[in-house]
Amino acid sequence: MIAAETPIRTLVLDERGFLAWIDRAAPGERVAYHEGHLVCDRAPRISPFAEPARCELDRVAGLAMTLADNGHLLLAQGRVAEDRVAYFAIMATRRTVKGGRQ
Repeated sequence: MIAAETPIRTLVLDERGFLAWIDRAAPGERVAYHEGHLVCDRAPRISPFAEPARCELDRVAGLAMTLADNGHLLLAQGRVAEDRVAYFAIMATRRTVKGGRQ
């Protein structure tokens, strides 16, 4: 299937949209913040994204990781095609502690 094999070259969620989601998300709600291969897509010189989009993705992913480290978000991923992964941020509940354990 062509659609499953074609990499997405646009951002799923920009920093502004991610911050807006954080402000209004209830515990347990999730949002997909990227689809592709996050490590490669964030990396200079090998990312398929134009530099401004790559930098935006890097900021969103960095923010997600910082908020997860502080216990505000849980991060998850799921394969959507053989060569593509969806990356999710899930708003933590009050009972969730750092590291995702309850």
